Amino acid sequence: MTDPHLTRQDEEISAPDYTAEERREAYDFGNWPEILGLALTLLLVWLTFAFTG
Repeated sequence: MTDPHLTRQDEEISAPDYTAEERREAYDFGNWPEILGLALTLLLVWLTFAFTG
């Protein structure tokens, strides 16, 4: 049996249902993934130019 919440589009979900769904996921990493990704991207770009000239 499938979960009915998986097939609902964002436009169909009311604000209380949306916040309940967000609470149910319970993963809040903050901005660290974006900051780490940006830092690693900058490191990769720097390494590319540093070693290729």
